[in-house]
Amino acid sequence: MNTSMSTIIIFFMTFSVVFVAVMAEKINPEEICIRRNIARSQPPSSSAEPKISKFDIFVDQYCRDTGRAIMFYVRVNRKFPSHYVKMLCNIYENDEKRVMDYILKRWLGFSKLAYGLTCVSH
Repeated sequence: MNTSMSTIIIFFMTFSVVFVAVMAEKINPEEICIRRNIARSQPPSSSAEPKISKFDIFVDQYCRDTGRAIMFYVRVNRKFPSHYVKMLCNIYENDEKRVMDYILKRWLGFSKLAYGLTCVSH
């Protein structure tokens, strides 16, 4: 009983820390994930090994789960979720060419779905 209670407390504390950090950003957490993916695709900086915090590990896990959820949505509905397209348009400042490039690189098997997307309609 004691172990399960401590596990619940640790889970609650972790969730609270992630929630507070995300709310402090005032950006959609899924948008943070997209921005992290874009940053990872850039060449590494000249600095040595970047230090990874425990918080980064939790954010990475959340981003993987979010990516799986979006992938499932795309497979079931054969289109990208409108909130996902809105986030991409927000990140790329309504530059549809850059949104298209991101989708073509990131969503290899679903690239044909990208051709109907516009930032205006979302």
